[in-house]
Amino acid sequence: MPILVFIIILSAVAYLYFKTKQIRSPRPVEKQWQASRAGIALGLGMGAFGINQLFLFNFEVSTELILTYVIAAAFILIGFGSAWLRYKAYKHLTPFLKKEDDEWKKYEKEQQS
Repeated sequence: MPILVFIIILSAVAYLYFKTKQIRSPRPVEKQWQASRAGIALGLGMGAFGINQLFLFNFEVSTELILTYVIAAAFILIGFGSAWLRYKAYKHLTPFLKKEDDEWKKYEKEQQS
């Protein structure tokens, strides 16, 4: 399905974008926050990949089909489970990010004077 391929590519681009922002950030809470956003993108991409595998293979019932379904189910469960856990971490870290941002601005202002 083309929409799933688009979601997989979009999540890969989002993962690379957030991972780059995580590496470039000097602040520890922001690093964790960006890692959470990257994990959400990666998890959604894995889940979409698993769903896409279900639509790709339509042969008669055989060992390969059962194996494909088992692996696709693993990708779906691990991907969306990981995205859910990273979303919870993202929501947890958001208030701390604002506090760290205020402290960081205060620190930079002290360094300039």
